[in-house]
Amino acid sequence: MYAQAYFTEINSHISTELKKASVSIYAAVAWLTDKKLFSILCDKAREGIDVQLLLADDDDDITQTYGVNYRQLELCGGKVYLIDEFATGKLMHNKFCVIDASTTITGSYNWSNKAQLNYENITITWDNEQLALSFIEEFRRIKTQHHGADPLKNFDAEIICKRLLIIDNLIQLEEYDQISLHISKINEYNLTREISVIAEIISVSDYQAASISIREYLKRVVSITVFTDEDVERLKWEIKYLETEITALESERSNILKIIADFIHSYTLAFGEILSKILRLKVEKLKKQGNAKRSEEFAKAQKEYRDFRERFKEEKEKEVYDLSPEEQEEIKRKYRKAALLCHPDRFTDKKMEAKAQNVFIQLDEAYKRNDLKKVREILDMLEQGIFDFGEPGAISNKAQLLERLNYLKGRLAEIKEELQKLLLNKQYRDIISINSMKTFFDEEKVRLEKELNDLENEQQ
Repeated sequence: MYAQAYFTEINSHISTELKKASVSIYAAVAWLTDKKLFSILCDKAREGIDVQLLLADDDDDITQTYGVNYRQLELCGGKVYLIDEFATGKLMHNKFCVIDASTTITGSYNWSNKAQLNYENITITWDNEQLALSFIEEFRRIKTQHHGADPLKNFDAEIICKRLLIIDNLIQLEEYDQISLHISKINEYNLTREISVIAEIISVSDYQAASISIREYLKRVVSITVFTDEDVERLKWEIKYLETEITALESERSNILKIIADFIHSYTLAFGEILSKILRLKVEKLKKQGNAKRSEEFAKAQKEYRDFRERFKEEKEKEVYDLSPEEQEEIKRKYRKAALLCHPDRFTDKKMEAKAQNVFIQLDEAYKRNDLKKVREILDMLEQGIFDFGEPGAISNKAQLLERLNYLKGRLAEIKEELQKLLLNKQYRDIISINSMKTFFDEEKVRLEKELNDLENEQQ
């Protein structure tokens, strides 16, 4: 998200943004007498873009005397909603425009010829869906108040499923602020009870429950929904869903492995010296006892001591950064987002898969080192398209689609099995059961110092 204020050449800046529109334009202004801007709106409406205007009523002197023929926009496919200021007693004083539910233009500038001669201003905000949605909701509120609500669209399973998949992805990325935009789009349809329930769960911010409900719904509906070119489209949809689920589960697996690795690193650095002394004294104690019965135990103790010394050396040489709790959350969130963009399982072309694999390895290594700067850098480059993977790949051959589907199903089964083992891993469960790491480490220090003291006393 970024924003820029403009005080000159405002008409030109608005024109530039309108020409970028590829989905929708919602504009609320008192007067529209600028023929250049109106012409762009008509062109966009002819392209099939959803162009809607809120304007002061036609009886307004300025609009009637100097305005353009806005009925022409309706002939091009756009919609114009007039606000009767005299009937409501309220002036149409809004001056904003939302483009593609992402870019917002607002300020003092009316879309009139006279405004070009005044001291005016606008601010353009890009890539802020939440801000855009708030203006769209205000646009709809005014429109509904004066012209009634739009009729609900007929339920479209394909579109609803795509929206639900996007919402599930946003939940996995913990980017909850963008979810409301997609829910508002879903609510434009005449919904089934099941979809309404999912929307209600999201409305109370129970995102994990929503994710489970979405996945259960998608798994069931994908096998019965009829699309154009039914078999091929169904296979493409199922492949897309499996790719997303694989990436989400692998991110979870990486997170668990990182929790274990971080704990081992911290524990080893904190107690490496004292543990080395304890293990060495145990070896010396068994050596002094010297009977055959202890020989196997002695060999085991020697190996444990050598292995720990080697592990201690490796952990000391590791470059792992210390992060604050807020930075830990940020690196986790950005890692998940980056993983969705460069995961090699998303790519069917072998060269692109190899490129993605290389970036994914760099990302994974940075994540393990708590290298937030590197993770940020990789995500920025991925979002800007600097790595140039190309698109993940567009297979349309049914046999190839089936082959890829079977591969992904097998991969998913493997990851689920690995993840289940990790979730049951005793070390992991012990770590997550610790309520306070500081208390645990303080108590562990006391315990180890006592053990060392006892062994030293035995040697005397």
